[in-house]
Amino acid sequence: MNLFETLKKEYNIDLNMEQKAAASHVNGPALILAGPGSGKTTVITARAAYLIKDIGIKPFNILTLTFNKVAQLEMEKRFNRLYGAGISDKVHFATLHSFCNRVIRDYERMKGKSLRRIEGSDQEISKHHLLREIYSKVNNSKINDDELENLINEIGLVKNKLIRDFDGMTFSTKKFPYIYKAYEDYKKNNLLIDFDDMLTYAHSILNRYPELLSHYRSRYRYIQVDEGQDLSKIQFEIIKLLAAENDNLFIVADDDQSIYSFRGAEPKYILDFEKQYKDCRIFRLENNYRSTENIVGLSSSFIKQNKKRFDKNHVTRNHKLRDPEIIKAIDQKEQLKFIMDKINPQVSSAGSARTVTDHAEKDGKKQLAILFRNNLSSIPIADMLDRTKTPFKIRQNKLYFLRHWLVQEVMAFLLFALDPQDVEAFSKIYYRMNRYISKAMLECALAGNCSKPVIDCIMNGIDLKPFQINGLQELKQEFANLAKKRPWSALEYIKNNFNYLDSVKEYCEIVGLSYEYLCRLYGILQEIAFNCQTIVEFLDRLSELDSMFEGNTSTDYESEDCQITLSTLHSSKGLEYDSVFMIDLMNSEIPGEKALEKALEIKDLSLLEEERRLFYVGMTRAKKELYLLCPDQQDNNKLMVSTFVKEVSQLLNNEVVSGLGEGAVVRHEKFGRGVVINSSTGGPTIEIKFLNGVVKKLDLQICLESKLLSIE
Repeated sequence: MNLFETLKKEYNIDLNMEQKAAASHVNGPALILAGPGSGKTTVITARAAYLIKDIGIKPFNILTLTFNKVAQLEMEKRFNRLYGAGISDKVHFATLHSFCNRVIRDYERMKGKSLRRIEGSDQEISKHHLLREIYSKVNNSKINDDELENLINEIGLVKNKLIRDFDGMTFSTKKFPYIYKAYEDYKKNNLLIDFDDMLTYAHSILNRYPELLSHYRSRYRYIQVDEGQDLSKIQFEIIKLLAAENDNLFIVADDDQSIYSFRGAEPKYILDFEKQYKDCRIFRLENNYRSTENIVGLSSSFIKQNKKRFDKNHVTRNHKLRDPEIIKAIDQKEQLKFIMDKINPQVSSAGSARTVTDHAEKDGKKQLAILFRNNLSSIPIADMLDRTKTPFKIRQNKLYFLRHWLVQEVMAFLLFALDPQDVEAFSKIYYRMNRYISKAMLECALAGNCSKPVIDCIMNGIDLKPFQINGLQELKQEFANLAKKRPWSALEYIKNNFNYLDSVKEYCEIVGLSYEYLCRLYGILQEIAFNCQTIVEFLDRLSELDSMFEGNTSTDYESEDCQITLSTLHSSKGLEYDSVFMIDLMNSEIPGEKALEKALEIKDLSLLEEERRLFYVGMTRAKKELYLLCPDQQDNNKLMVSTFVKEVSQLLNNEVVSGLGEGAVVRHEKFGRGVVINSSTGGPTIEIKFLNGVVKKLDLQICLESKLLSIE
């Protein structure tokens, strides 16, 4: 028996024709276009085994590169489980970074040098700490957590795109070129390297030392690359160097899932693969084993709106179940209620709601994911799930929202209301209150180490005019009133009476921050406050949530196999769930105002197409059920539904309309079953004769938008 017959007989793994063709490719470059749920890991591991068992290639001549440790371990585990018993030597599975680190280690041994790594929990020098210090020296100001993450991303982008000249480039980090140079100089002078340097150093070493490059080329005659659409320029150049002598480069990719441009990844390396490798063979894995026919058909039609992509025809043998649903909620609270009704109706007011576990398999829990574009969206969801003791896990969420300056300032308002002697709290907010208190007034008043309430110290510490004293006395009373309010009302008071968000807006205009993002953060604080009775309870709740996101606490209802996962759309790639809720689907979140502006003003569709790919990734995580949730308003302000939701709605409506020809049997939610007796495709009305003999002429658009009409 050959390998494929053995797989079918012993493991019940029956590769389709396209999978077999790809897995049995031996020599020369190959690009495998693997759609969602098409079995790419099966193909990669099967091909490695085929080369060894059926062709006679030595295991140590094969190198399989992945993009993260989880994927590497999963692939290695699957390979060893299926083929390990019959293969004596080890096949090398590695992440790109770990392989590059190995190249650097070989260089260190060759040169007798030793470079210190500055990333990882066991390292003496912290990259974050070092960059904070450099930023402070260059800009004479502190950098907050959001800005630091952005700085790190911009450094990574420069490295991954091999950018050496910053002329004509714009960076969101203030004085980025100076910070970058200071950072690079410090590392060079102290023999330090970070995560991104592993790529640039390895690339430089392989170029400068032909004997080392020759060693790797002769060792790894067959190179396999997973997730090829995520390749950055530096990564692609390294792989080209390694494969240049034999050209046995086997890349598995899906250009429709290229979503990491902020890291330097670009789909063009895959789209131009045939130009780089003239004898390249292309294999298409288009059969989706994951999702229902409804989801596969809709998502495939949706991604075809993109222009720069390989044309594909995704299909599945899975049955149709229910169409993906678009849920238009009044606001985020109603969005949250809808999710809770579906997940756990016994803790919601809508106890009769159909749950997402109604069709759960008997032998295991049904896996559910709540996906979002922005990490902020996870906070109210986590708060509600935790309050209702509903098991969940948070996937790769770097969210330290309690450290955010806006949250710190809001907390300072409340802390000062509770303790009028809290100097630290008052010093964070005195200039945000629109009460004309200067820094000089504060410093002068507190210089005498006054033990009275802060405002009394100001009034007693310096000469003030009568109107100033009256203003400060009124301020004392305002904070006294604030301390008595329930948390939600207290935040309303801070916003409206202290004009706090007006001050924030002015600050955003000066430094170029997103005011909309900060308003959303403030709104989330109010959502959390809504469920708290006292200010102390609210402050404690913020600390609990922050610990939850940092992973410092666990609750007794959590479990390893919990069925609910919270994840960003980016972090969900490569995973699958029975039911998926994509939330907060408004234009401000996805595709985002920047992508829309570029598309409309300068006709640059690149960012819009990447955001559409990200939306597509979210859709294709779903196996059986997909819900697209769109809040209509926030703080009484109208939200624009995502343009991608409109595209999906149009596709769903077109599918229904195409089946509404004369004679079609339909069901109306109010009038029951009937037969179409008059229909003009895409027309404004449809005429239906119902079983009771009544004929009705209905507005087709209203029927479709309200989901009143379905085909039987």
